[in-house]
Amino acid sequence: MADVVLGEEVSEMFWEIIRRANGQANELRRILWEMSEAEVARFHEEFVRTASVLRGEPFDVMVGPEVSEDGLMDIAYWSVAQGRDFYESILMRPERIPRHVSVDDPALMHHVTIEVFDEKFGKDLDFF
Repeated sequence: MADVVLGEEVSEMFWEIIRRANGQANELRRILWEMSEAEVARFHEEFVRTASVLRGEPFDVMVGPEVSEDGLMDIAYWSVAQGRDFYESILMRPERIPRHVSVDDPALMHHVTIEVFDEKFGKDLDFF
């Protein structure tokens, strides 16, 4: 699936933050709170861009038509939050993408960057 490979375009810093957060939204919040405005914005941009790859073909076909756009978004963000190895395994084998994730899972942490940016810097970040 060479046409969807993104791994080399994502910074090592991004993957290190994901690793340190260990699938926990509260831990990601703590990490981001210690970062500069530019670093938080860059992390957000990489998170959105990386997850967006998993929201189109062939991944949307794998999860099935019963999954809503919001559900697909949650699956994509959750998959990125699992770390580089998991993410890249899905890129190579799209059938490995989860078919659903629990809305209570602490790895659904895409909102954390937006909240930290607002609380710490008093500014809005676009979600998408």
